[in-house]
Amino acid sequence: MKNLNIFRRLNELETANLHLQVMLKSTRMELTALKSGVTILHNAIRPKPKAAPTPKPKVKTTKQILKQQEYARKYYLKKKAEKLAVAS
Repeated sequence: MKNLNIFRRLNELETANLHLQVMLKSTRMELTALKSGVTILHNAIRPKPKAAPTPKPKVKTTKQILKQQEYARKYYLKKKAEKLAVAS
């Protein structure tokens, strides 16, 4: 008599386990469907931003280069004179 009771309990546990596995599979499928739906809606509402255009390299003329060098010379001479004035 006791053996039959144990087998009945095992059978009930197995059926409950199968039922839970089926529920788990169905909820996983629903979750994946919801995720794909959300990503589709997200992409429809907010499209991906376009890449920013790359800046064109600036080509300097010889006149601009000479002007820049002259400015740099004057600037550093001025800084040097300020350091000498502070030191003395």
